[in-house]
This record gives sequence, C-alpha cells and structure tokens, in this order.
Amino acid sequence: MNILIVDDEEAVLRYLSRMTEKTVPGAVITVADSAEKALDLCGREHFDAAFLDINMPGTDGLTLAKKMLQARPIMNIIIVTAYPQFALDAMKLYVCDYIIKPPLPEDIQKALSHLRYPIVETRRGLYVQCFGNFEVFYDGEPVRFGRAKTKEFFAYLIDRRGTAAANAEIREVLWNRDPDEAEKQRKYLAQISYELRAMLDRYGLSDIFVQSRDSYAIVPEKMRCDYYIALERDKEILTSYGRDYMSQYEWAKYRV
Repeated sequence: MNILIVDDEEAVLRYLSRMTEKTVPGAVITVADSAEKALDLCGREHFDAAFLDINMPGTDGLTLAKKMLQARPIMNIIIVTAYPQFALDAMKLYVCDYIIKPPLPEDIQKALSHLRYPIVETRRGLYVQCFGNFEVFYDGEPVRFGRAKTKEFFAYLIDRRGTAAANAEIREVLWNRDPDEAEKQRKYLAQISYELRAMLDRYGLSDIFVQSRDSYAIVPEKMRCDYYIALERDKEILTSYGRDYMSQYEWAKYRV
C-alpha cells in the first residue's frame, strides 16, 4: 500500500508514520510537511490513501483536500483533526473517514478498512491514469510506448470510452488533418496502430483494441481506468469543480 501523510508538524509526521507502519506492515509511506509538497506529490504519484491534517498554515485542510481530489478523483483521503466539528464538512468532500488526534493504531486500521476505492483495483493488470498526465501501468509498472503519438492515440481511444473513432477524426486530433498530407498521415496512423497492438499483445491484452477497416476503438470493460471508475461511482465529483484531465494533451482540455 502506498500512503501519503500530510502535516506541518514534524513530530506529528513521525508519530503518524510510526503508527501507520505498525498498522500496515510493508506499506510505502511518504510524508509532506506543506500543502505545496502534498500537491506536487499527488501530481506525480499515485497514493492508495492519504492522511491529511485539517489545520495547516497557508491553506486549510479542507481546501487542500479539494485540490488533491481535483488531481486524483479516486484518492482515498482520511482527515486527521483535533476538531471534530469539522468532520461534517470533510465528509461532504467525498473523503473516506476522519480520525481524531492523536490517533491510535486501531483508529488508523478502522479508517483504512472503510476506503471508498479498494486498493486492489489499481495494482493488478492494466491500469490507465487519466487525471494528471495520461499514463498507463501494468502490475504497477509504467508501460513504455515507442512513440509519443502511439501513446496519444491510445489516450484518445480511452477518452472515447468504447465509441469507435474514424480514421479522419483521429488524424484531425493528432495532426490537425491537412488534405495535402492525408496519405502521409494515413500511413503514419497505420504504423502507430500496429505499434499499439504489438505493445498490448506483449501483455496479452490485444483483445482490448478493436480495429475495423476505417475506425478504431477500445473495450472499456477489459481495463481499469481512474476516469471510468470516477464516472461509475461518483459522477457528481467530476462536475462539482474542474479536473486536471490528460493534462499533456491540448484536445483533452475541455473533455471533463
């Protein structure tokens, strides 16, 4: 389990880390002593759960929780507070639970046993990350693409969620379709399509990629994806405030 602990007090970070290690032996624990560090870490790494102090200088914990959920909508956030009166506001933000300072191991265990998003979903097989940068993992390890356009092609098919995309549509998205370059773009698309299928085949996953004469699609049911999980479970959190979705692609800017 990959766990983030956020608190501005070093003594509290040490205490929470120690209690969490006792509760979850073998967990990978990362600490952040400021809101800025926590947001930076969330943008670069997936965490199964985050323990978040509600009272921090510069920004309150509820605002930070909201920003963290913007970056990772299916993150399990557990509020740590000395002020139980804030618990109701925290629960409205789709956090999993709250615990009162100083927490005991049984408090941590109870909170981790009621996670909103089961950890097993993001650790086995193919996992696609859409929030933040678009990334693809297999058994927790990054999947490497031979070309950046192959990865972007796959990202666009993921965004389509099983709806077929025509050859001309994909060329418009990837290269701003130019009639003078049509034949060249068709050949390039054929190359990256072949490369995508070969990459998926290496993992025994070629059946998630569907190609007809002039269109392409993926089979959403055969993969785990943070965007799909968020749509199925908490669609409201996607519309309540903006999301950082496939942030490296301009065409994805207004998709969520």
